Amino acid sequence: MPSRRRLLCGFGSLAAAGLAGCTDGPSGNDVSPGTETDTEWPQPGGTDRFDCYRADAAAPRDSPDERWAVPSIWPAGRPVVAGGRVMLPTQGGLVAYDVASGDEQWRLGFGEDGPDLRTPPLVVDDIAYLGTRTGLVAVDVTDGTEAWTAEFDTSATAPPVVGIDRERLAVGTDFGLIGLDTDGQKLWRRETFTEVTALASWGDVLYAGTSGGELFGYAGMDDPNGMWRRQLDGRVVQVALLDGDGMVASVFGGPTTRRDDTAAGAERWSHATGSHGFVLAGDTYAVGGGLTAIHTRTGERRWSVDDRLRAPPAGAGDTVYTGGDGFVVGYAMGGGTGVGAYRTNTERWRYEVDGAVTSGLAVADGAVFATAMNDDGDTTLYALE
Repeated sequence: MPSRRRLLCGFGSLAAAGLAGCTDGPSGNDVSPGTETDTEWPQPGGTDRFDCYRADAAAPRDSPDERWAVPSIWPAGRPVVAGGRVMLPTQGGLVAYDVASGDEQWRLGFGEDGPDLRTPPLVVDDIAYLGTRTGLVAVDVTDGTEAWTAEFDTSATAPPVVGIDRERLAVGTDFGLIGLDTDGQKLWRRETFTEVTALASWGDVLYAGTSGGELFGYAGMDDPNGMWRRQLDGRVVQVALLDGDGMVASVFGGPTTRRDDTAAGAERWSHATGSHGFVLAGDTYAVGGGLTAIHTRTGERRWSVDDRLRAPPAGAGDTVYTGGDGFVVGYAMGGGTGVGAYRTNTERWRYEVDGAVTSGLAVADGAVFATAMNDDGDTTLYALE
C-alpha cells in the first residue's frame, strides 16, 4: 500500500494533458515510470503549469486493484488530492474524503449557510482556496474550517492559481482577474471583458483564456503587465504552460493549438482533436472522443486511438489515464509498438466502473482517482492502485 500522506456548472471539468512541458522535452518513448508514492494533485491541472502530468508519480501500469470505492454526489470537476484528502467538486458543494480509506471527512458549500462555491480548489500549504459567487474562501484541508473570506463585486469563474513565491494568488472572474495574497488581501485587478474560463501561471507569467475566445498573456503576479492578446476560435477551456517558450491551449468544440510567447502568442500548430482536455509533455496527449499524441515542438501527429473517451486525462510517469462509458483506462505514452494506426500494446489496462467517467481524473498517492455516474444518477468515487 502506498504511503498516506454548488459547486455549480461554473466548476471546470475539462483538463489539460501532456508531459511536463519541455519545449524540446522527451517524447512518449523517452519517459519512464514514476516511483514516488506520496505525490499530490493539489489543483485541477495537477501542477502550476496546468499540464495534468506528474513525471515522478507512481501509478498503476498493470491491471489495478480497488483501494476503495465510495458513493458520492454528481461530480462537477476532477478530484483534487492534497494533505491526505481527496476533494471532489460536486453539484452542491465540495466533499472531502480520506485518501487512504475513502471515509468522508467534511463538506463545504451545502445548505444556505455555506459559501456558494463556483470553482474547484487550489491547495497551497494545506489551505484550499475556492472561488465563490461573491469572492474567494480559504479553508483548512484537514477539517474544512474556514480561514478567511475575501469579498468581490463579481463572481469567481475559474479556479485560482498561485505565483512562484507561493504568496500571491490570481482568480478568474466574470469580467477579468483579481490578485490577492494568501491572507486574502486584494492587490490588483485586470479586465478581460468576458468571463475568464481558464488560467495557468508558472514562473513570472500568467495566462488567461475567456469565454469570448481571447487569450491574454501577462508578466508578473505582483502587478501584472499585459504582454499580448490573441483571438482564438472559441471558448477557451484549457491553457497549459511549457517549460520554455509558450503554451498549449484548447477551445470548446475546436482545436488544440501550440502558441509561442516570443511571437506574441502566434500559432505554431493546430490539430482538431476535440476538447475533453489534454496532458502536456514532450508529446501532447489530447482527448476528444479518441486520444491523439502530438509532438509538442513540431506538431507532428504521432499516434491515436478511437475508444469513445470522454474524461479529461491525467498523466503520470509513462502512462496517460482517461475514461469513458463504464471504464477507466491507461495508455502507454509511447503508443505501444507499431507504426501509424497499426499498433499493439497501446492500452496498458482497462477497469470497469459503474457509469460514465466524464469529469476528469487525478493521479496521487500511488493511485488513480476517478468518478463515474450511472443512468440512475448514482455516483461512485474510485481509488485504483
